[in-house]
Amino acid sequence: MIYIPSHLQIEPVNRFCDARCPMCTIKFVPDFNKSAKDDLSSNGMARPAEIMSLENFKIIASKFKPYVDRIRFLSLHGCGEPLLDKNLSDKIKCAKDVGFKEIGFTSNCNILTEETSKKLLEAGLNCIIPSIDGLTKEVHEAIRPRTDYEKIVKNVQNFIKLRDQHNFNCKVLIRMVRQQLNSHQWDDYNTFWRKLLSTEKGDNVLGMDVHNTGGKVPNYNKMKVNNYNSMEEDHKIHHTNSVKNGLFDKLLVSKGHDDEIFVKQSDVEELGGCADLFSRLSIFVSGDVALCAADQAEYFKLGNVINQDPIEIFNNGQFSHYRKKWLSDSYKELDHCKSCTLVTSRFHKTYVS
Repeated sequence: MIYIPSHLQIEPVNRFCDARCPMCTIKFVPDFNKSAKDDLSSNGMARPAEIMSLENFKIIASKFKPYVDRIRFLSLHGCGEPLLDKNLSDKIKCAKDVGFKEIGFTSNCNILTEETSKKLLEAGLNCIIPSIDGLTKEVHEAIRPRTDYEKIVKNVQNFIKLRDQHNFNCKVLIRMVRQQLNSHQWDDYNTFWRKLLSTEKGDNVLGMDVHNTGGKVPNYNKMKVNNYNSMEEDHKIHHTNSVKNGLFDKLLVSKGHDDEIFVKQSDVEELGGCADLFSRLSIFVSGDVALCAADQAEYFKLGNVINQDPIEIFNNGQFSHYRKKWLSDSYKELDHCKSCTLVTSRFHKTYVS
């Protein structure tokens, strides 16, 4: 059996960002114009700060041409702000030419100008996820320092207006990372943004609880929402029951003559599983393959898609080892997984409608 990712993440920017969010595990280069060759690191993280070249992106994207009918979504984000990539719209065009149907990214939208919005929409962007973590300037900027709340709201409003005026096919998912500082604003936040969004376009408001990415988020216990411990226990019980009742066996069934397994990320998450191991492939700026989206330090260099076959990498021994642990409900034995709460946050994420 061969696993084929249904969700592909290609990181265009690493360690360049105009925000300094306390829940982020990456130590960013102080200023965007600083040399990308420095070796600043945090918690053992020493991936160089860089932006993927358009040439390398074309090489990587083309590797997935035989699989674009199974890949449901291409994410163009990672450990940096995607809008700092001046070639982002060209990369979207390239991905569209390869055959990817749904392309999107998460952004703080601090520099989402009208000109940039137009380029992205014309390139074929299908989804943008603005990270807005409050309903007031004080709350949002406390969580996302160095960003301008009022400018961001205006940028997103202008993006929606431009999209609607020209009838572009791009949904907007406004996302809050809920935590101690902003959870009290969640209901009013929903009300505010729902008035500006279009259900016909697929727009929505998404809430995810702050998560301990790879177990490396400083001061995580001070950030998490008050009921997170019970939510985490609920997720563990749900996952255990999914394993015991054979629900993963029913989901992870090969399809077609090539014995391929390709399942939706949401289906894995609903069972309490880790989508990164079964349905999602994450690629760093360098072309190196990460074990998962929480492997921001590149602890696992599982291969490089520039000179290797990505599907072979996705089915190597390390991925197989981790899958077996999750399918036997033994994932808490794994150092990389035992303190990570990303899966719990995904399991409990909420949409307004």
